[in-house]
Amino acid sequence: MLHLARDVLIPFALAILLAFLLAPAVRGLERLRLGRLASTLVVVAIGFAAIGAVGWIAATQAVSVASKLPEYRENVRTKIRALRHAPEGKIGRAAEALKDLQSEAGTTQEPIAVTETPTSPLAVIGEWAEPVAKPAGTALAVIVFTILMLLHRENMRDRLIGVIGAGRINVTTQAMGEAASRVSRFLFMQLVINACFGIPFGIALYFIGIPNAMLWGLLATLLRFIPYAGVWIAIAMPALLAIAIDDGWSMFAWTLGTFAVLEAMAVYVAEPILYGRSAGLSAMAVIVAALFWTWLWGPVGLLLAMPLTVVATVVGRYVPQLGYLNTLLGVEPVLAPEARFYQRLVALDQEEATELAEKHIEEHGAQAFFADVVVPALSLAERDRHLGELDARRERFLFDTVGGLIEDFSETHPEINAAACIVPAHDEADRLAGEILSRFTGAKLTDAPQDCRLVCISAVPPHAGAHAASAARRVRKQLPETKVVVALWAGDGDIGRATTRLQQVGVDQVVTRLPDAIEALRHA
Repeated sequence: MLHLARDVLIPFALAILLAFLLAPAVRGLERLRLGRLASTLVVVAIGFAAIGAVGWIAATQAVSVASKLPEYRENVRTKIRALRHAPEGKIGRAAEALKDLQSEAGTTQEPIAVTETPTSPLAVIGEWAEPVAKPAGTALAVIVFTILMLLHRENMRDRLIGVIGAGRINVTTQAMGEAASRVSRFLFMQLVINACFGIPFGIALYFIGIPNAMLWGLLATLLRFIPYAGVWIAIAMPALLAIAIDDGWSMFAWTLGTFAVLEAMAVYVAEPILYGRSAGLSAMAVIVAALFWTWLWGPVGLLLAMPLTVVATVVGRYVPQLGYLNTLLGVEPVLAPEARFYQRLVALDQEEATELAEKHIEEHGAQAFFADVVVPALSLAERDRHLGELDARRERFLFDTVGGLIEDFSETHPEINAAACIVPAHDEADRLAGEILSRFTGAKLTDAPQDCRLVCISAVPPHAGAHAASAARRVRKQLPETKVVVALWAGDGDIGRATTRLQQVGVDQVVTRLPDAIEALRHA
């Protein structure tokens, strides 16, 4: 449908894009009490006049270039002959052999006689008008759509909310606001970067000696709006002109060198600083969007690829049924840190798991890494193990790797509370979580607590409540006067029922996070 209805949808999409850009100016004039209609007509007239002026300058410069092309004909012929001349040696002989094979393989055919078919004056007029009528009709439709959207923007917004549903006013308002903000910010930043590229490029071409340097600088600014393909079109034309007008190759080399320096500065300096996450799209999403919209709508689709994909990503963020769009196209991390870490362990990738650990510790500290990544990853492992989805090899690799990370990155504080004991509730995941707590508190990790003022039972979900209750009964039976704390490593999960059950078997305190457990052992 998008492809078949392109003659209507392309002007509509272009009008939406222009409305995004012109709406702030219209609102500014309205605040000056100029009126909605007058403000819209003034801004639209100025906007399209600017577009027309740019087109007129480009066309004038292009005609000037075309008029000078016959002067460069001999230079072009000389360079073509030089390129076609086969070099000496093995490469030259191979090229000559390929030419001979090509000539032998060619078939000779009798020329086909061409007869002219008489045409009516109406058909001639139609053939002449067809290339002009379609662009003119598209331009007129864009102007009309833009004016209507600016005049009735609140009405269109309300109707869109009505289509989506009055019960989703908050979500729809947020989505529309974010889409408008992202598209406007992205286009403005892209304009700034493109101008920072095109203006110096035009100035450099002027000093290099390329005719009509202003044209090439202007085209470079505009063509960089087209992802990937635009920048190569921008350099191709002045580079070919440099070949045509220069007797040697120095002008061509200077043109390419200038382009390479400016493009590197734009890509590696300006874009990371100015763009940031303004578009909110991953690099893969940009490529796929460019290919998809070009396939649907041709060159105009390539121009609209980024704004349309930004809108699709925002819609995916706010509409649950379309959430896969934000997952596939957005830049936000898809997996939580603990899920990424666990996935690397399940993949038996110790190197990347260690890299994730080092990066998280560098950014957030060791305690945050073990509290927010390792312990939740152990919980994920326990869940899969109880479901029978974690084989013995991966289980052993996971526990060994976590044990090594605890040894390498955890901090030891034997002075905090050496009189406290930590008891694993049931299995090795509980033991590893207890080892982390032991490293940060100096408490003794043991299966048989003795002479302890406080016993902390380490229990990792999903069956942490039952295992902790069983361990608490054993501790209460052995040490009836000792304070018992259960570290139920559930993070922010609901532990209301588990807490009630543990209190019934004599547990004094239940904690769910590593910092809380450390604090409980400090005050034992």
